[in-house]
Formats: sequence, structure tokens, C-alpha cells
Amino acid sequence: MRASDPAAVSGASARPAQPAQPVRPGAPAVPATGLAAQVADAPGLDARVAVVSLVIINISLLTVGTELLEVVGAVIVVVALLATRRPVPAAVVVVLEVVLLLAVHVVLPALGAGALSLIVFALTFTYRFLLVGLLSWVLLSGITTGSLLAAMGWARVPRVVAVPAVVAVRFLPVVIDDARTIRDNLVLRGVVPSGAALAVHPVTAVRRAVLPLVASSVRTGDELSASALLRGLGCTRTPTSVVSLRLRWVDVLLLVVAVAVGVLAVQQSLAG
Repeated sequence: MRASDPAAVSGASARPAQPAQPVRPGAPAVPATGLAAQVADAPGLDARVAVVSLVIINISLLTVGTELLEVVGAVIVVVALLATRRPVPAAVVVVLEVVLLLAVHVVLPALGAGALSLIVFALTFTYRFLLVGLLSWVLLSGITTGSLLAAMGWARVPRVVAVPAVVAVRFLPVVIDDARTIRDNLVLRGVVPSGAALAVHPVTAVRRAVLPLVASSVRTGDELSASALLRGLGCTRTPTSVVSLRLRWVDVLLLVVAVAVGVLAVQQSLAG
């Protein structure tokens, strides 16, 4: 074989080009590569809808103190808790709502106004804060740092605000987990009989729980800061989010409910 023969140079180059195979209907799609393969839909609720709905409902519950709005807020919280498979807090909300309604419509008219009315008013106000806290817990617990950062990027939030918010979202759960670990260690070592005993012994709580928690929090903050820098949160260029924010039917339903609560709050405020 001569050196000028193309087959002598490269066996692969001498082969004829294979024609492109047509894609059969129903054939599995070829997985994407690169950044397109890493982009994924945000799990749970859309962060934008969750935050906006939470602000509208919470402002309506805390600023307009009507009984109808309180009952509507309780129904929303119970449905949200049951939808996220939290039946025990939902049952507590139902029991508290029934007790408050009985106290307002049965007990107070029978016993008359006085010190009891002040107690019922204080309990009602505290109950509304409980509703706000439970709703915040349900809506914000499904928001990941990726979806939160993507929502802030969509809203053009400055990075000096977005980066600390993302670090705080990651920092608080770690601190709570460290506090539980320290409490369990103290109970297992026999330092305190239970975690509630730390409130009775403040000196022991400071020496054995607070100081280790502070040291662990400082170390956790350093690790999260290093992780944030490695993820490019300190970059001056606009980052590309790997989380795709999309509205689902649950997000639309939540937004409609929040707008309805806001309209009801305005109507009740004008009527009152």
C-alpha cells in the first residue's frame, strides 16, 4: 500500500460518512449536556408566589382584626398544614379556633365583660400571631436556597441584600440542628435530666449549651461563607441560576387565595 493512499494515513478517515439516523417517534430523548442538563424546576412552591402571598395574608390578618378574617385565616392555615401532612398542628389550630369562638359568643355574654374580656382579647391577638407563624413555616419551609436566589435575581434584588439572605436561610437551620445536638448530648451525659431543665438552671445552660453553640455558630458561619465564595456569590458578573422558576396550578391557586384575602381585608376595613 502506498503512503499516498488515504487508508494508510487514517483508517477512520477512509470510511464513508454515515448518514444521520432519523429519530423514530416515541424514541427516548438524548439527555442534554452542560448547563442545560443542570437546569431544573424549583421544587415545591414558587418562591415569588410564596413570599408575595405570605406578605399579603399576614398583613391582612394582623392589621384587620375582624372575626371573619380570622376564621378565613384559620381555614387557610389548616388546609396548608393538611396539604403538607402536618395533622397535629392543624388539629391544634382547629381546637384553638373553636375555643376562642365559644369564649367570644358563649362565655363572655354569659359572664359579662371584665377581666375575662381582656384575657380573651390577649388570647385572640396571640392566636393571630400563631396563625402567621404557622403559615410562614409552611410556605417558607419548601423554599430552597437555589429557588430563593433565583427569585431575588428575577426581582433584581441587589446582591448586597440577596447574598446575606441566602446565607441566613442556610445558617438558621444549621444552628437549630446544632442546638438540638448539644441538648441531646447533655441529656445523654446526665448533665441535665431533660432539655427543658436548661431553662431552670441558667448557669448550666450558659456554660454547657450557650458557649458551645456560639463556638459552633462561628465555625458554621465561616464554612457557609467559604461555600458561598466557592459558589460564586461574590462574583461581580450576573450569575446564571440552575433553578428554573415556573408557575404551577398550586402557585396560581395560592396567589388567587392571597388576593381574595387582601380584597376581603380591604372590604372589612372600609366597612368597619
